[in-house]
Amino acid sequence: MRHYKKRISAAALQFATLGFAASVVPVSQTHAQNNGESVNTTSALLETVMVSARKRATNEAAEDTPIAISAFGAQQLDAVFADTLDDIGKLAPSVGLKPTSQVGGQNFTIRGMGVSGTTPSDEPAVGIVQDGVYWGSNYGAMLDTFDVESIEILRGPQGTLFGRNVTGGAVLVRSARPTGDFGFAAQTVVGNYGRFDLSGKIEAPLIQDKLAVKLSVLDRNLDGYYHNLATGKDFGENDSRLVRGTLLATPTDNFEASLILEHYKQDGDSTAAVGWETPGNGPYNDGFRQPRDWWSVQLDNPGYSKIEVNMGVLELNWEVLAGKFTSITGYRDVAVDNTTDFDGSQFSYFNQSILFDQHQFSQELLYSSDYDGRVNFTAGLYYFTQEYTHTEGRDLNRHATLTLTRANLDQKSYAAFGEADIKLADRWTLTLGGRYTEETKQAKSVPFTPTATVCADGSIYGFDDCVFPYGPSDEHTWTDFSPKVVLGFKPIDGHMMYASATRGFRSGGYSLRGNPIFEPFDAEEVTAFEVGYKGGLMGGLVRLNASAYVNKYKDLQRTVLGVDPVFGVVQSTFNVADATIQGIELDVVAQVTDHLVLTAGYGYTDASYDTAVAGFDTNLAFVRVPENTAAASATYSFNLEQLGTLSLRGGVTYTDKEYFNDANTVSGPAYTLVDASVDYETLNRKWKVSVFGKNLTKEEYSIWGSTLGALGANRFIGAPLTWGVRIGYDF
Repeated sequence: MRHYKKRISAAALQFATLGFAASVVPVSQTHAQNNGESVNTTSALLETVMVSARKRATNEAAEDTPIAISAFGAQQLDAVFADTLDDIGKLAPSVGLKPTSQVGGQNFTIRGMGVSGTTPSDEPAVGIVQDGVYWGSNYGAMLDTFDVESIEILRGPQGTLFGRNVTGGAVLVRSARPTGDFGFAAQTVVGNYGRFDLSGKIEAPLIQDKLAVKLSVLDRNLDGYYHNLATGKDFGENDSRLVRGTLLATPTDNFEASLILEHYKQDGDSTAAVGWETPGNGPYNDGFRQPRDWWSVQLDNPGYSKIEVNMGVLELNWEVLAGKFTSITGYRDVAVDNTTDFDGSQFSYFNQSILFDQHQFSQELLYSSDYDGRVNFTAGLYYFTQEYTHTEGRDLNRHATLTLTRANLDQKSYAAFGEADIKLADRWTLTLGGRYTEETKQAKSVPFTPTATVCADGSIYGFDDCVFPYGPSDEHTWTDFSPKVVLGFKPIDGHMMYASATRGFRSGGYSLRGNPIFEPFDAEEVTAFEVGYKGGLMGGLVRLNASAYVNKYKDLQRTVLGVDPVFGVVQSTFNVADATIQGIELDVVAQVTDHLVLTAGYGYTDASYDTAVAGFDTNLAFVRVPENTAAASATYSFNLEQLGTLSLRGGVTYTDKEYFNDANTVSGPAYTLVDASVDYETLNRKWKVSVFGKNLTKEEYSIWGSTLGALGANRFIGAPLTWGVRIGYDF
């Protein structure tokens, strides 16, 4: 057998959980199309979907998987014009995959849990797993979706199989593998604000049925959405390049090896900030500054961003002993160089510079059984290590104060995990799992220091010329055991109900943001309960997914401003409270006619603090947690006979009000985004021409904000109305 062909089918997505519709064909239908067979693009939304979220020997139908999951395949990503994970996060209920104030940084939340800010020592509560490799840092990139085979969003704690600090959820990204045949595809996108993309991929067999290779290249360019009134120039330029090479070897019918090498580079301006003055303070007293329109900024120091990411993955799969043995070896390094006019004014109140250098290595060994009996299991061992250096400079009060800090972290993690499915009866299945984790961190840090004492030129930009007087380092180890129990029941064919209880763990650590080495904060733990239903109604024309959950958190980690008797105001991470997060999620896909599909999705999240620690105010709302999220769409396809097909799609997403800081003094109002597209595809499916638009109503919204002391606060604003034309050719 050839596993790379299996995976194309296995990566097809569970479109019932998208909260939108697109006139596309699931990945499992790709070969039928290429062979000239006709597949109705709207009815394809209700096709059976296969996912790999539970690491079983063979992938499972999404309807048979007792977890809350939103899955996306290459065709669906293409249909909604998703460039990064941020575009996908808007479409899944109770999910926010948003960037932060630093270009290349991500603040992801799922079901009310995530990280807000750019403190590097905050462990991601939502884990990103790219080609089986966990990202150890919130820095890096927003992960371009180019040539991605599938994206699976697992909602809720993943304490067993993806247990490395994943107390909120996980995002699994799998790049496309070679098919073993010769193929070529190219695409260009031209849009407003100077957008111009070129991408291409080519693959070929080197040894027929034994060795295949694939090369994918992307060049994406944007002049920027904003106009800088301080300089009279446009702002927000962003140029990114991605090169990915994949080698797939299948020397025998039961063994395959894939090697993936990826290089990503991004250059451009910093994130655009706008100031919000507190009445009576600062040079402005009129509230939110909109000197000309929403997308105008006033930045005296526009700043820049440079990001480089290199990654390598070696995956081995060997079918043996009535199952499959898998080895995933991963390496990733990230280099970030950013400067940001953080206050968003033309008066240089707060300019921030960051250097971040991270290296990580991981190894996972996994065996998944595929017996004919009543019991099957997955068991594995995991090792992860990373080292990073974070340097930050701050230029304050119109260049009156220049300060500098640096921190280092060495981290190692070991884990053993397993999960077993026990078939109690024909329609009842019991899943038992657990993971043991041991994590050690060694840290050292320099508190913010005037640069005149440590840098020869007194500049915050000459980081490499500065001397960092580290104090003593500290080391600590955390251990945890996270169990899991799931009971699944299929009352009749095509319907499934499940109930689960699981634990998640996010290791403790050190606050490494301009502080000396304080005592480490404790681990964060979550106990999660969930019930769900998946099924088809009205003869399969309607697919409904529903879930309800209650998550109980202990020793919740939050990075807040505090006062130290020696060092004054510090930004440090504390275990602030226990908390409860509960909610419901609904997804519906309805095939109204052979050509019309309607979808809707809704997520409700109720997050509240319980017992306070160290005087934390339990009446405050959670950060980055909108109470309501929703999405809906309609797709209609026209069969043009010998001319091909034409598809019209319209979609809308809604995000409720959310707070951007723990003190609840900075917030963003609710907003609604409207998108639409027209797609034409030739009969032979080789050419496709699309016209698309995003934020068609010119909605004004913020992706994040933060306090600025006496100056009030700032906002980092979302994109305006954008449109483009995309032309693609697939040989």
